[in-house]
Amino acid sequence: MNEVSLRKWHRSLGIILALFLFVQATTGALMAVQFALKYSEPFDALEILHTGGGLAGSLYRVLLGLGLMTMVITGVLIYLKIRGRTRKQKAQ
Repeated sequence: MNEVSLRKWHRSLGIILALFLFVQATTGALMAVQFALKYSEPFDALEILHTGGGLAGSLYRVLLGLGLMTMVITGVLIYLKIRGRTRKQKAQ
């Protein structure tokens, strides 16, 4: 796969995942703060949003994880292509 295609996939997937990652990170951070402050109330709404949802929630988290792994892979491949191109330029 050429670098232009990799960058297109990486950029498109990043925009799609950004909202979902923001929601997961925000609910996780808020749950951690509530836990650290030892709130006695359950985190019902946050917990449902962060870890609930039954089968649909599980599928959502699996897809989110796969999306993140794809972002890492495409990012590394882009980096390697840039590095290879830079080394060729330095050798000339």
